[in-house]
Amino acid sequence: MSVYQKCIPHAYHASIFEIPYQTLKEQGINSLFFDLDNTIIAYDEAELNHKQIEFIKELQKDFKVLVLSNTNYKRVNLALNKMDIPFIWHAKKPLKFGFNKALKMLDSKKEETYIIGDQLMTDVFGANRVGIGSILVASVKRKSDRMITKFNRILEKFILKNIKKKLPKIYDERLKPYVLSH
Repeated sequence: MSVYQKCIPHAYHASIFEIPYQTLKEQGINSLFFDLDNTIIAYDEAELNHKQIEFIKELQKDFKVLVLSNTNYKRVNLALNKMDIPFIWHAKKPLKFGFNKALKMLDSKKEETYIIGDQLMTDVFGANRVGIGSILVASVKRKSDRMITKFNRILEKFILKNIKKKLPKIYDERLKPYVLSH
């Protein structure tokens, strides 16, 4: 499987709030990993708001939920300080390390797990390398991206161009809405 094929998500949704979680549950998914920055909150926000907290608490009734982030401990801990939710900081996505650690932490199986994130190069690519499902969402606030993420977005454009050329149907179904979202 080529690099560009490993950057294809299983699905795209406009935000974490738009995902059909009941369908995932019916498909046997019981564990959800969420990226933090620009997936749940913008990078320039420090803490989850009431709506985000209540939403995740509701998901925890049906799923094992974990935050899998490449950012530092202080940022993730502050963002989640009002919640009882496990997290992995400095996950090194797209390397397998963080994903495998998260699977162990939640005692989850790959085939019963999805990651939800806003980046092809870290969240989706990493998930596909490990063998878990991936849902790509539009960035909460792309203008707040860090420098490394801005670099990843440049690589992402090249990958998207290849997918569009070589797999136009999949591009139209899963990636075109993502491209049009920003």
